[in-house]
Amino acid sequence: MNYDRIFESFLDDVQRNGTYATKDEVREATQGMLEIIKVNKDSTPEEIVDLAIKDLSDEIQSIKENYPIPGYTIGVHVGNINVKLFGGDIDSMKREMPDHALFDIASMTKFYTEVIAYNLIKEGAFRYEDKVKDLDPRFENVENLTMKDVLSFAVSFQTDGRIEEKQKIDEALASLYTMKVTQIGDYNYNDMGMMLVKEVMESVTNKTYEELVDEYITSKLGLTDTYLVIPKKKVELLTGSANAKLGKVNDPKANAVGGYSGHAGIVASSDDLIKLGQGVLDGTILDEKGLKDASTPGIKSNRGIMGNTYTSHPQGIDMSYVDKLSAKTNFAIQGSTRTQMNIGPDSISTILLNPACMSLEQAVEQEAKLNERRALSGQSPLSLVKHFAFDQNGLVQYDLIDVRQMAPSAKTVEPLTTQNAKLTLKLGLLNEVIKEYDKSYDKEIHVSRKL
Repeated sequence: MNYDRIFESFLDDVQRNGTYATKDEVREATQGMLEIIKVNKDSTPEEIVDLAIKDLSDEIQSIKENYPIPGYTIGVHVGNINVKLFGGDIDSMKREMPDHALFDIASMTKFYTEVIAYNLIKEGAFRYEDKVKDLDPRFENVENLTMKDVLSFAVSFQTDGRIEEKQKIDEALASLYTMKVTQIGDYNYNDMGMMLVKEVMESVTNKTYEELVDEYITSKLGLTDTYLVIPKKKVELLTGSANAKLGKVNDPKANAVGGYSGHAGIVASSDDLIKLGQGVLDGTILDEKGLKDASTPGIKSNRGIMGNTYTSHPQGIDMSYVDKLSAKTNFAIQGSTRTQMNIGPDSISTILLNPACMSLEQAVEQEAKLNERRALSGQSPLSLVKHFAFDQNGLVQYDLIDVRQMAPSAKTVEPLTTQNAKLTLKLGLLNEVIKEYDKSYDKEIHVSRKL
């Protein structure tokens, strides 16, 4: 078999399909995979994949050693090759990470809300141009705001009082309905817009958000580990939240309104996220327009027309959560709990870390260390560990561990994004070699490793 010819053809295809990386950059990222294939030509595909994941596994271990991240699950799906790496602990009690852990995916929930909205628009439940207050009169202070403004994240809001400080659900919702528009036309990433969309969708359909997620996403895709309300028997599988033992997420606004809203509250496994990505790519849950809006820059050059997505950018990881090595149509969704999913034209990958499952004592120590460094540079201190009480048949305390400064994205998520992009290319090359060897090869290749 002429491996060099296959390699050069693969490099040409990557360029032809569109990437911001040069041919030499793609070559550098995949040359090692070519050598692995050549040296191990009598090995099984699974054995070759085992060798290919070393750089990613080394990166994971390095990050875990240097930042307060108990455990992780990383998934990469390319063609018929599926890789899952998991390890560390599910929580501060040193319970081992299972291969089917449920992660608090935080703001990745916004993508589910957008997917449902796009389907409702397609079905005629409402239009992009419809005014919010006409669809849901409870939002009487938003003036001429349209659903398109909200779905593209082109608006800023203000409420009377902070939602997360309300102790009862009806009080929190009453605060939400006082929303006023403070700016419109410029990109503004916030939680409030998707909280509004959730309420509007429930109003126009007479269905709960949980029912809508099930109808348009989980049932369609056969997802078995995606929840808004976690079954009691699966609470022990939840990670990535300071409130995991209570079966709640690491988001005070979501907890204030009952545990979830359109901006946060979904928990999911890596396998279910891969299935979600497949459902997007094959058109099962998102039509061609929705996919284009997710991957096409909108108001900002690194954010999609579907406003919660990150799109590819010529400067790559410096400007987006899409590496230059990925396809130009790749897009990413992210959560503050240090969770991420990338969806490309023929690949899906996940990064699921769980720093918010560190103990409260460790979180307070991390906060103190961070503030010591900030004081030396003349910066004001940050409050990253907070407590909230909500009335749920008696006051219940929930915690917030804001891990964004404790586990900075540039040192955790971004290096893994790059490694996932490299592994995606490597597995793409392996797929081409396998097809050259056996054009009818259609076996699913699964490599799941506990590190």
